[in-house]
Amino acid sequence: MSEVPDNNSRRTVLLFAVAIVVASVICYHRTLNFPFHFDGAAKIQTNEAYQTLTWADFPTTTRSLVGLSWRLNYLIDGGTLVGYHLGNIAIHITASLLLFGFIYQTLQLPKTAQRYRDHAVPLAAGVALLWAVHPLQTQSVTYIVQRYESLMGMFFLLSLFCFVRGYSSKVHWAWYVGSVIACAGSTLCKEVAVVLPLVILWYDRAFLAQSWRDLFRKRWAVYAGLFTSWLILAQVAFVPVEQHDQHGTVVVHEVDFSGDEPVRTRVGSKEYLYSQAHAIPFYIQLTILPMGQSLDHGWRATYSLTEAIWPGVLVVAALALTIGCIFRAPRWSFVSACFFLILAPTSSILPIQDIVFEHRMYLPLAAVLTLIVFGLYEGLRQMEGKPSSGSSHLSASQAMLVLLVVLVVVYGGISIARNEVYRSNESMWRDVLAKNPKNPRAWHGIAHAHIMRGEWAEAIPYIEKTIELHPEYKFKDSYSESFMGGAKKALDIGDLDMAARMLDLAIKTNPSNSEAYVQLAKVIYRQNPRKSVVLLQMALARDPDNLEAQELLNQLSP
Repeated sequence: MSEVPDNNSRRTVLLFAVAIVVASVICYHRTLNFPFHFDGAAKIQTNEAYQTLTWADFPTTTRSLVGLSWRLNYLIDGGTLVGYHLGNIAIHITASLLLFGFIYQTLQLPKTAQRYRDHAVPLAAGVALLWAVHPLQTQSVTYIVQRYESLMGMFFLLSLFCFVRGYSSKVHWAWYVGSVIACAGSTLCKEVAVVLPLVILWYDRAFLAQSWRDLFRKRWAVYAGLFTSWLILAQVAFVPVEQHDQHGTVVVHEVDFSGDEPVRTRVGSKEYLYSQAHAIPFYIQLTILPMGQSLDHGWRATYSLTEAIWPGVLVVAALALTIGCIFRAPRWSFVSACFFLILAPTSSILPIQDIVFEHRMYLPLAAVLTLIVFGLYEGLRQMEGKPSSGSSHLSASQAMLVLLVVLVVVYGGISIARNEVYRSNESMWRDVLAKNPKNPRAWHGIAHAHIMRGEWAEAIPYIEKTIELHPEYKFKDSYSESFMGGAKKALDIGDLDMAARMLDLAIKTNPSNSEAYVQLAKVIYRQNPRKSVVLLQMALARDPDNLEAQELLNQLSP
């Protein structure tokens, strides 16, 4: 096979590194003023806890290193949107470059086939470029709060890069120390990093060590340091069950409101595993054909083995192939194992409220793209054949470069378009609603966007739909007060119907608001005195000291 001249030269490495940076900037440069979503602004941007920096903030628990990054953002520029986005983009670019370096270093190893070593730079850069611009990454980069995922991924890749550099470097101990520190950093960002020592162990045996004895004899101290990171995660075991319930992990319930009475069902390990039989193929589909992306898919759990069996067969077959390749093709087994290992904490048996979240594919995406890029390369090599004299057709390596450029342009273009969804809260939630019209959080999200602009009348139908889909939806108490204020304005202009509608929503968004019952009773007492009596009784049930409710009830009671 003909080769590209100076395929692995330093100039080529630098050229591809610059391409990764430029491509990433092109994909994300328009997002710098995009807002926080969900309640990210309240939890991060305006959270006073993240506006100070003391020694007490030194990261010691999982996710605390990301908390430190929020504090640094505020310290540097006062916590502007541009600052948060620049931080996320810088983290993603760094992670992309580390992925490039890690794959390049791996392809230079003695156990790697010569045909891959000859084209190490373009193959490694192809994977890293696709990973950097892929639309699945937008949730981890543009959705600011998911810095938890991207920063964990950056340290994860840094640990891998340092480990392979330690193998080939003369000062190997310094690189190994760096790998251990980066492993701890990844663990301090997110719990998914629990698998990092196992990933490095699998990598070592597949690419570096001649035997398990050789592995532990030469690098036992490194693994002692890597597995020490599990002590950080051990603190999770002491978290009260109530806190897990509050955050939608471990203790997970679903409520079905389709009947006369709500039906609560616990989502256990079995049901969550069944659900992931659908989720994992969906992630693969989004990797190849990124259509149907959503910030909040709102999937319900799968409770029947029958529903999970067919997609489950595909997942089990892929897992069995991974295990089977351990002895026959250990290096390919490692790539596939990375996909399953990194997804395991969130996509196996530990129940989490959200069945599907695209940011969970931040790191596993690299494994899938590696298989795709190398599969395309092998396919082109097989098609190349022996060119006849005077033939001018592209070589396999040249055709591969052309194909990669096309894929980068296509995926990058989709990412740019996908990022536009995050331009405002309303546009993001309308996109969610378009993908799942039965998602109550989408209806509420659009209502909230209207409320933030003071458009209470426009928010009403969305609030009502939210309550229809989820009668127990938890609204902010401020909603109830704001609806009461809107009702007062409606009364000032004599619009009794609108006032009654707003007061009804004031009650539904905060059933403990005694004053809302009183005001609604006063508005409707001429048309429906019996209901007014009931409302006043309900007001007193919530606040026995409500004198106005007591006086009105005395006047209306026979």
